[in-house]
Amino acid sequence: MPQTENIHEELNDYAVYMKEITKIFPRVVANDKVTFKVKKGEIHALIGENGAGKTTLMNQLYGLYQPTSGEIYIKGKKVDIKGPSDAIDNGIGMVHQHFMLVENLSVA
Repeated sequence: MPQTENIHEELNDYAVYMKEITKIFPRVVANDKVTFKVKKGEIHALIGENGAGKTTLMNQLYGLYQPTSGEIYIKGKKVDIKGPSDAIDNGIGMVHQHFMLVENLSVA
């Protein structure tokens, strides 16, 4: 089983490893076998057009959505993130695109 050991060693190099994540909503495939890897100490930005699936992918990492298929590893350990509290317990936080802590204010 040396192949399994090599895969496990590879996973340990990553703080976050989202492997072949698929998210299907009714009539829409939002993510189709997306793999996203972040090595320890790296900083990444997801960029792309509106509707490309960036927010959906991050919502799955944060537990707001459940993947239709795929696996998520945090620090080499496979995790099942069922909600934001599971994400927080695994050291994952999320700053949402639409700021939610304060209501919108008018210029006046």
